[in-house]
Amino acid sequence: KYEPESKGIFVAYASIHGNTAAAAEHFAQMLRDAGAEKVSVADLSRDDMAEAVEDAFRYDRMVLACATYDAGLFPCMEDFLSHLKAKNYQKRTVGLIENGSWGPMAAKKMREMLEGMKDVTVLEPTVTIKSVMKAENEAGMQALADALVKQAK
Repeated sequence: KYEPESKGIFVAYASIHGNTAAAAEHFAQMLRDAGAEKVSVADLSRDDMAEAVEDAFRYDRMVLACATYDAGLFPCMEDFLSHLKAKNYQKRTVGLIENGSWGPMAAKKMREMLEGMKDVTVLEPTVTIKSVMKAENEAGMQALADALVKQAK
């Protein structure tokens, strides 16, 4: 099943210490405030992986928020993306939020995994957070939220 069931945005995050989780939850509220018709959020390190994969297929847009872990992805995000690839995830729009204290690499790694999927468009801007979300991240997050909401129109 490749066509989304409904217009909406699925936010999936992988957080190590809670900073990426806080940013993802804040971003989900920004999407709602920008007029997104439906927003669903999943914590990939705690929520059921099968349900997260199902939600990725349910909605027409998705946001991936991930902490950089040993210059790669936090393992639950890598696992999630591997499941999507195995299930032939396609024809969707994806936004990326990465977090990393000194060398954020999560967006690059997520983009590499998404490039192998058919008709998956990665929206700009990619949002980079250095450890804790700050006021300087708001503009990029708002631009990404606006771009995602605009996709539904």
